Amino acid sequence: MSATPLTRTIPDSLPLPRCHRCDFADRPFGRETAAAVLREYAVRWQRVLADPRTTSRPVGALAWSPLEHACHVRDMCLLFHQRLDLTLGTGPRGPRPAPAGDTGGQLPGLYRDEDPRRVSGELGRAAGALALRLAGLTAADWDHDDPRFPGERLTVDFFTRHLLHDIAHDLGEVLRAGDGRSVAAR
Repeated sequence: MSATPLTRTIPDSLPLPRCHRCDFADRPFGRETAAAVLREYAVRWQRVLADPRTTSRPVGALAWSPLEHACHVRDMCLLFHQRLDLTLGTGPRGPRPAPAGDTGGQLPGLYRDEDPRRVSGELGRAAGALALRLAGLTAADWDHDDPRFPGERLTVDFFTRHLLHDIAHDLGEVLRAGDGRSVAAR
């Protein structure tokens, strides 16, 4: 039985964003649709994780497997939610648990050893919770600057577009490889 490339098993219902490497373009979505875009990307990542080749990695190459990219996306959603809390001065105070896959700064997280089904659920929950939060933001929230960077114009809107670009960029790398392997290491 021949393997079907990932690019054929994941419908392209959501356009990949436009940048010089992944075609990222943040214009097709705005503040009012950011939550829906995040949810759709999470669904696409869950489709990637359902592929049995999700853990395959090019032998001898410095590249991530689709599973490792998906772990990174899950952790970005978790960390972005924390950043949003810090920026807006909301959410729980004190230390938060480390994202899954984080080893406390010792060795890089062993994303390759994680269970794709568990990662799929965690990614869905992390993206879903963040999407709910984004959907509830006010215009003032979107324009709120991160207080940790005085003098810079780093707003919630800016960071959200950056997050969505990162998620799309990783997805683009996985889909471009088409055979279940990433084309570039991070």
